[in-house]
Amino acid sequence: MPEAEAAAVVIGGGSRAAGPADYERFITLFSPEGRLCQLDYAFNAVKLAGITSVGVRGDDSVYVLTHRKEDKLHDPTTITNLFAITDRIGLLATGMPGDGRAIAQEARNAAAEFRFKWGYKMSPCMLAQWIADRAQIRTQHAQIRPYGVVSMIFGIDEEKGTPELFTCDPAGQFFAHKAASAGPKEKEVMNFLEERMKSKPSLSSGTTKGLAKSALKHVLEGDFYAREFELGFIKKGDPTVTLHPVKFKRTRR
Repeated sequence: MPEAEAAAVVIGGGSRAAGPADYERFITLFSPEGRLCQLDYAFNAVKLAGITSVGVRGDDSVYVLTHRKEDKLHDPTTITNLFAITDRIGLLATGMPGDGRAIAQEARNAAAEFRFKWGYKMSPCMLAQWIADRAQIRTQHAQIRPYGVVSMIFGIDEEKGTPELFTCDPAGQFFAHKAASAGPKEKEVMNFLEERMKSKPSLSSGTTKGLAKSALKHVLEGDFYAREFELGFIKKGDPTVTLHPVKFKRTRR
């Protein structure tokens, strides 16, 4: 298409050249820069939620950690970003809480239907791909919007017997990771982990948990030990997802 030509928008039976506002309004319309503006806004929603999360995969375990924003008048048991999808797969949703709950429920239904149909459990990789496929579909249809969530999927692959960590983003991309982060401090966390993991080719369960904790402690402002966190993990020796709130204590030297 020649550069002088512009995308056309059909309105009320007529059409006109697409303007800047149209690229922002329509999820299926690419801007001249080749971007889907609503996807950019979905990634912004993840950062504006104000929650930073981290996940680290070790030799025999996976740990995910996130801090949570609480209101003194809320029941803390109703505030969570961590979900058990199956007994061996967990999901940490960073971004809009309502979208995170919706993704978790859809993932639970998909995992249950998969086991009923095929007779064995969905692996973390298969679930991550399923979530990513659903997210990508939401970038193609004007009647739905992308989820404002980055999902971390962690668990044990029953066939391989290995711990796995994946992320899925609003654009429908999914990646396997040794370590991952999401939220406003994502870059700072990843820089910290890259530097620390250079000297740690082997990660025990305790070291894996310590890295996740140290990464958030490094980037979060204010008193780290006054914050409430959510911790999720799974180990090869006990391949059941464990999720619980945690408040770290200062260690005396």
